[in-house]
Amino acid sequence: MKRYGNLFERVVEYGNLEQAFHNAARHKTRRSEVIEYGSHLEANLLQLQRELITGTYRTSEYKTFIIYEPKERKIFKLPFRDRVVHWAIMQVIEPIWLSNFTRDTYSCIRGRGIHPLLYKLRRDLKADPEGTRYCLKIDVRKFYPSIDHEIMKQVIRRKLKDARLLALLDGIVDSAENGVPIGNYLSQFFANLYLSELDHIMKEEMGIRYYYRFADDIVLLDGNKEKLHGTLVFINHYLNNERALSIKPNYQVFPVESRGVNYVGYVTFHDYCLARKQNKKNLCREVAKLRKRGMSDEEIRIKASSRLGFMQHCNSIYLLKTLNMKTFSEVTNSSGNLTGDKYHIDDILNREIHLKGFEIKASKYKGECLIIQYDIYEQVKDKTGALLTDDDGSPKMDWVEHITFTGSEALIKQLKDVVLDEPCSAKIIKQPIGDRGKCFYKITDPD
Repeated sequence: MKRYGNLFERVVEYGNLEQAFHNAARHKTRRSEVIEYGSHLEANLLQLQRELITGTYRTSEYKTFIIYEPKERKIFKLPFRDRVVHWAIMQVIEPIWLSNFTRDTYSCIRGRGIHPLLYKLRRDLKADPEGTRYCLKIDVRKFYPSIDHEIMKQVIRRKLKDARLLALLDGIVDSAENGVPIGNYLSQFFANLYLSELDHIMKEEMGIRYYYRFADDIVLLDGNKEKLHGTLVFINHYLNNERALSIKPNYQVFPVESRGVNYVGYVTFHDYCLARKQNKKNLCREVAKLRKRGMSDEEIRIKASSRLGFMQHCNSIYLLKTLNMKTFSEVTNSSGNLTGDKYHIDDILNREIHLKGFEIKASKYKGECLIIQYDIYEQVKDKTGALLTDDDGSPKMDWVEHITFTGSEALIKQLKDVVLDEPCSAKIIKQPIGDRGKCFYKITDPD
């Protein structure tokens, strides 16, 4: 395995530290600690650079607090200057560590959040029902607090050999008394790296075709129940002896058809996907609370858009009805000034949209032109067009406004008599005609 050196100089380079400040400050620019640090940015970065170069930098004292989501978690928070250091390190070594992860590793990796994992799981279940008849689902007991410092350092050394960078990383690993602290930017990558060898063993030595890991939550699918039980024994032995970890006693081997795969917030079957019961409860409670405040249905849809967006990735038509989010067939148009970035109609086929308005007017070329305004759930961009991510590196998702121009006579005819006085949930599909490959566009209710 190739090991990388000569990295420390790149980490402490002033330009890298400056970029680390901007990354660490993203979406936090109004916080007092960020404003204070940025008000004397050059002096602060030069001081940080001197401490790193001379080896006098030490991780600051953690502040801790408890959150419940729903289980209790102890969160560790560092001063802003330490988060700049973490970003400076990751900007240099993230590509090296990413190359070590298999495609089955998710969580805190750009482009590999909850929903890419869900889509892959759904595709695999649908494509191979026989090969995914049974599921093994396991969870590591107290994963982050149980990561062994000495083992973690050895894992890091399998890819890195720069002595000064290793000393810096050792100090960060040892900054917490036990395990790696939840809340540190680097901890997310430490955790993924800690189990990356297991990912390779599962895929390359054990030949597990359907394997998924989201942090410490692991799911395996196979057509052979006994094979999964045997794999469970191997994983348990590996975690005990190679990583000083243990599996929670609530591990399960079960038929997928009997109760679905309860994973990353959804319950997925071979032919459909539902939201996890707790997520549905949370959505309904929020809607009920907002209704008690006297909010209109449109205001509720805006306030609950985050939870609603989560539900768009499963078969959630009844949840939409709970929110009074009407489907296209339930509305029978008010046109206005339509705004939003343009999408070609083929880019939004078979995706749920929230139809907000439309205009039909004479085309500059021939016939009539239809302009559709809608929101679609996708990764958010900043003013420069750069894709945004959350603090954990996963894509920042939300409902984004767009418009589409089309000369489709079928869509124009379908919408001409529609009065759209509020947003509705819809989907545009291509409807085939006969057996000659011809088709037309059609607006339908979402799945």
